[in-house]
Amino acid sequence: MRDETIIHAFRDRPKACAVLSFGGLDGHLLDPAFERCIDWLEDASRLLDLKAFENFITVLCNICSSLNNALFQGKEEDTRLIWEREQTLGDDFRIFNLSHVAMNPRPRRSHKWVKPPIDVIRINVDATIHDIVVGIRIITSDSDGFVLGGLVVYLDYKLDIQWAEVEALREGIVWARNNNVARAIFETDYAVLVNRFKFCIEDISIYGFRLKNIFDLLDSSSKSMVEWVACSSNRVVDGLCKLAIDECCTFSFNMEYSSDIHGLVVADAC
Repeated sequence: MRDETIIHAFRDRPKACAVLSFGGLDGHLLDPAFERCIDWLEDASRLLDLKAFENFITVLCNICSSLNNALFQGKEEDTRLIWEREQTLGDDFRIFNLSHVAMNPRPRRSHKWVKPPIDVIRINVDATIHDIVVGIRIITSDSDGFVLGGLVVYLDYKLDIQWAEVEALREGIVWARNNNVARAIFETDYAVLVNRFKFCIEDISIYGFRLKNIFDLLDSSSKSMVEWVACSSNRVVDGLCKLAIDECCTFSFNMEYSSDIHGLVVADAC
């Protein structure tokens, strides 16, 4: 059973969608499948201007208050009543206004492939959690983008996403050591790992100790790096993870990979 968070409560609550729909949203802001509330709010801030975002937060607080009343007092409030309470904030109240610049505009970002130095191997690692299983996938390519091989690992037990991403990085480092890779760029879309590696953040927790052991696997003379990549750059490894979970298996592959993997590589290159 997943951990309950505020975004899960709103998303699974029809009343939350109903209240937001009075403002013309039709539950649009509840649609994205975020696991962390802060990621969800960041995405909302890219759509709303400052005033609208302030009002949006107030609406969520009132929805949360209504949920608490229903849970602890057995008192269910009408959705329109919740919405009308927000309209008293001012005559200029708008929950969704595209005529103003968003308070946190999404930056224009190029996701084109950047060619690394000739002697560097790119190792893209990622992990996905599905119910109570975990899929870890690794794909490697040379400086010209030619896929050299990879690894898909199926774990039949549940891990938190931070632990799953750490295990994905460990598998990538082990693959590099086993294949005598002298210089590598490990790519991940999990920014926490990248920051901890670059800034050598000390952590006396079990998680921090595990990270230290994994980073120690990297030979200081190998000049390997851990870099962040956008989620859109993980299409191949995402497809590999789905393949591993669907088939419940662990397997590795080299340059003579199957047609399924070839299709993913071709699609990612387009």
